[in-house]
Amino acid sequence: MIIIENIKKYILTLKVPDLPNSAIEEKALRCGINNIVGIDEAGRGTIAGPVVSASVKLSKDLIIGNPMKFNDSKKLSKGKRLKLFKEIIYSGSRFSIGIATHKEIDKYGIVESTKISMKRSIFNLKTNIDLILIDAINLDIKENNIGFNKADSMSVSVAAASIIAKVTRDSMMSRIYENLYPGYYLKENKGYGSKVHIESLNLKGASKIHRKSFSPINKM
Repeated sequence: MIIIENIKKYILTLKVPDLPNSAIEEKALRCGINNIVGIDEAGRGTIAGPVVSASVKLSKDLIIGNPMKFNDSKKLSKGKRLKLFKEIIYSGSRFSIGIATHKEIDKYGIVESTKISMKRSIFNLKTNIDLILIDAINLDIKENNIGFNKADSMSVSVAAASIIAKVTRDSMMSRIYENLYPGYYLKENKGYGSKVHIESLNLKGASKIHRKSFSPINKM
């Protein structure tokens, strides 16, 4: 599709801004593409738990000019992330979650499992989609999609998706898995390989939600 190729070329001309903006979305809107979805994941680099992806279709008043100051979730404080999470879910924007489990990660690998979680989030969105913007990944799906590096730092839609994915996964690790698998301090580390997490692994061994294909678990 010529319009999609033109948007891809436009993205290549952009520099990473100090704050994600709506330049890409506005370019798409000018081309007649109205239903724009951003996708990002959380938990790709952890050693325990699922990878969680979010698809977000922002209402247009939250796109133009990035009035809510959405940013890559990793660059936000916990309090700011939660505030923006609530702004998104109460704004009338559409959003959904897709999950790939630790078992799927061990079976298919983290890259393919990330794609699985993203495809599930798209399926769960249940809305019209003209274009999907994705951080660093291209998906083999019927919907037009563009994957590009630093998308969560460039696109307001992808930045919003990163917030939804991060807050959702952090809540799962803190409220569910911390209680199911105590002693690994999952509420604090969210499954990342912190010093205390590794010490707990050495002491207790791996739990059911640890990724057996990831180091250092695969060496135990």
